[in-house]
Amino acid sequence: MIPSSAEIEYFLEVYRTKHISKAAIRLGVTQPTLTVSLKKLEDKVGVQLFHRSKQGVTPTKEGSSFFQKSNFLIEYWKTIHSDLNKSVTEIQGKFKVGCHPSVGAYTLPRLIENLQTYAPKIEIELIHEFSRKIVEKIISYEIDIGFVVNPAKHPDLVLRKIGADRVIFWKSRNLKSISKNIFADMTHSQVEDALGKTHFKKFKDWSLISSPSLELIRTLTLSGQGIGILPERVAQADGHGLIPYDDSLPIYQDQIFLAYRKDALFSNAGRALIQSAKFDLNN
Repeated sequence: MIPSSAEIEYFLEVYRTKHISKAAIRLGVTQPTLTVSLKKLEDKVGVQLFHRSKQGVTPTKEGSSFFQKSNFLIEYWKTIHSDLNKSVTEIQGKFKVGCHPSVGAYTLPRLIENLQTYAPKIEIELIHEFSRKIVEKIISYEIDIGFVVNPAKHPDLVLRKIGADRVIFWKSRNLKSISKNIFADMTHSQVEDALGKTHFKKFKDWSLISSPSLELIRTLTLSGQGIGILPERVAQADGHGLIPYDDSLPIYQDQIFLAYRKDALFSNAGRALIQSAKFDLNN
């Protein structure tokens, strides 16, 4: 069992004064309290630290050795305490920010700009996953904050809406001829639903090509290799090269949220990070 900081501090005072009653007065505790604390410390370290007599106490060889090492322990504890206090009171530290790469393309520039302006000492590490995984890792303390799409509610999660998007069928603006391919990320429920409603009606003889990379889907769609099912913010990230394929096809609404745990607000740095991420994507 590890000695407490109080037990070590009591030991150090007794070692310096060589007298339990004098040490008790200087520490502001009763003599029995100090005696019990020393006994607990000796039980924990497994050796006798003092020889006791009517004249006072004399350190044993082990007691003198422990005195040297315990000074380092106290200083190390003070350093830990100071560092922890800084993490709570000062606007600095390293945080993990999660988002899908495509979501990060339009959220991270705003976040980084705000941090450089209002909290330049905060460092971030980027974690890229699908929104569902990001939410799971925020709840399990693996990620501090995340930009997520259509997250499920959770009692440990704070969700703040920062924008919206639309999932649409897209085609290249400048190409008249389009190959009969559909490019889509089939892990998205909206995509699966859209294809379920349209595939056998409008795309019976088309090929379905699935990819988790929305940027690749956009590139293939721009090249005229087929049509792509994409969020509007991704489809138009490079300008106006893509246009809706058919206005009669389903359109799905995406809601974009900033997600974090409530205890992320406990420190000044955490509050500064969240405040920097609380922007409106429409402005």
